[in-house]
Amino acid sequence: MKTVRSPIGQLLDTGNIMIYGDNVSHVNPISQSFDFMTDTLLPGMKLGWNWVTGTERYLTSWKFRDEPALGDYSLKVDTRGYPQMILWDVEKIKFRGGPWDGFRFSGDPDLKPNLIYNFTFVVNQREIYYQYNLIDTSFITRLVLQPSGNIECLLWVDSIQDWSLYLALEGDYRDRYAVCKAFGSCNIDNSSVCECLKGFEPTSPEQWRVAIWSQGCRRTTPLDFGPGEGFNKHINMKLPDTLGSWYNQTMTLVECENMCKSNCSCTAYTNLNTSGTGSGCLLWFGDLTDIKTIAETGDSLYIRMPPSELDLVENSRSSNAGRRVRIIVPISIVALAILVSLCLFYRFRTRIRENRSGDEDLELPLFCLSTLLTATNNFSMDNKLGEGGFGPVYKVFYDSMTAM
Repeated sequence: MKTVRSPIGQLLDTGNIMIYGDNVSHVNPISQSFDFMTDTLLPGMKLGWNWVTGTERYLTSWKFRDEPALGDYSLKVDTRGYPQMILWDVEKIKFRGGPWDGFRFSGDPDLKPNLIYNFTFVVNQREIYYQYNLIDTSFITRLVLQPSGNIECLLWVDSIQDWSLYLALEGDYRDRYAVCKAFGSCNIDNSSVCECLKGFEPTSPEQWRVAIWSQGCRRTTPLDFGPGEGFNKHINMKLPDTLGSWYNQTMTLVECENMCKSNCSCTAYTNLNTSGTGSGCLLWFGDLTDIKTIAETGDSLYIRMPPSELDLVENSRSSNAGRRVRIIVPISIVALAILVSLCLFYRFRTRIRENRSGDEDLELPLFCLSTLLTATNNFSMDNKLGEGGFGPVYKVFYDSMTAM
């Protein structure tokens, strides 16, 4: 902090104490209390990083409820990959909120829109932070990291002159970090806490049967990095730990798939932002850990698989597109050939009917007996040409010169 001769302090309605230098701009204070959090996050505070000043803002629990010394727990935004919220127990991860998906943190389904406050997560070149602000300013609220490691949202109630619990993130055994280890998923709807993802099997089946999941899961069929590899889509998931991940905020999902497929080290991918039609790209490399099935509100994850393990229905878009082309093109050619044949047959039949109609409309001349006698010279044998199924055939004369 730089030294100033005549600092000016200002206490804002938000509870933030701003310290300004000699020239008061009220825009860039030299210090503010909101940068030095303890166990409480107030509306308007930014939990995360300011890259311009190099300031990290995070919560630290008290040692006990009546002792404000530093406790064991801290809540921080981890930036070693795509930013994610992590609750630390000293140097051990207790809970991982997961990456922000455009609506909430992937591993925190209880973080939902409400009538009291809204929330956001900002990622840019200057800052990375989580923040919430009041919608109804008549409420007084605070988010507290308790000495037990629980995170509680409290509301002040005038009628009892005390804080009331509005929302708590306490979790259970299945919310602990990476319980099921690599490629294993926690599912709260199953009696067994852990299960291997589709296409994976327990690394140690004997230990898995007795609920020892420390070795996680492995691929049923190893990757061969051939052209037939694709991605299986998993839905309603808490996204894996983003430590060491790579992200881009503007790529499409198709571009993201191509990026992952072109890198042999890429294990999985997904949209960075699921709001609207989706945008951005998030890639994972190596093992996928701390995955959980979250009914209805989870995110989608595309995991790289060998050809033998690809889903028959849900497959990568590129593979499906190629398969559809190989099927549709021959069918289209056959259908076109049949259609052309029907058209030609119809035209042929039409012409035959027209010719028959013309023949039926032809008017034949009528002759009386005296004319026939004269023309055949009284049916003379000299005029007889032959005889067929309808009788004898004679050569006749229309006049003295023309024979018929």
